Amino acid sequence: MSNADRIAKPHSASYLAVISMLCWGVAYVPSAWLVEDWPPLMAAAARLGVGGALLIIALLALRQPIGTGTGVWVVVVLALTQSVAFYGATFIGIAHEGAGIAAVLANTDPLFVAALAAWFLNERLSRRQWAGLAVGLMGAALVVWKGPLWPPQVSWVSLLVIGGALAWAVGTVAVAGKVRARARPVAIAGWQMLLGGVILAVLGLVFESAPGALGARQWGIVLLLGVIGSAVPFALFYVALGRGDAGKVSAWFFLVPVIGVLTAWPLLGETPGVRLWIGLALVCGGLWMVLAPRRA
Repeated sequence: MSNADRIAKPHSASYLAVISMLCWGVAYVPSAWLVEDWPPLMAAAARLGVGGALLIIALLALRQPIGTGTGVWVVVVLALTQSVAFYGATFIGIAHEGAGIAAVLANTDPLFVAALAAWFLNERLSRRQWAGLAVGLMGAALVVWKGPLWPPQVSWVSLLVIGGALAWAVGTVAVAGKVRARARPVAIAGWQMLLGGVILAVLGLVFESAPGALGARQWGIVLLLGVIGSAVPFALFYVALGRGDAGKVSAWFFLVPVIGVLTAWPLLGETPGVRLWIGLALVCGGLWMVLAPRRA
């Protein structure tokens, strides 16, 4: 490999990572449009089901294996935690609190991953990373706290979104070490989203109702979310991980809540208050402190 190739691959990894974060961030607005017509669990089910199916179809079209290279239980755990719990809670948050707030709180999941990995996987965190955890969680607490400083008043829906972020982290830590080099992450993402979408659809039919509006607008949004919000960013993110350092690729996660808030402002009329701005700054700062690679 030439020197130019060595330089180009890390740079291309960063570009792919940024595109992935851009896709995940802008997906909050069409998700909000969808929950205007559909119950949140059914909306989440449609987004994940279509996204997962598209990934599997793409692998078949490219003549790539669709096997995950892992045990079935890995897909089941990830489907329950990272698809059902995370996206179910996020869509409920979008429906009741708004896309901007959901974007900030849902993307605290890397903070919980770092904390759980330190406790259960004996991964060592630097002082900067511990400080980043504190800063990020302070920002999340500020967003969740709706009332005055005293007596405490919190939004239970916002806490549910935080719970979804925690569930994502639990799934990540639970399968850590089981996803070996032979694992196929794109196939894993496809099957976990597809299975999670089916489970969410069943839960939606039991606890909510079937979608009332089934017109071209709704299905167009579902297709958009399946492509831009799920299939494309997952595929690009895993390609980026294969080309560059995981720390540098993951460090771009702070862009997702920023894009979510900034797009929800003009497109949904969600004007951020002072508390949300401060919470966003703290969460993003915490994510950067935790995820950014150490300097050599």
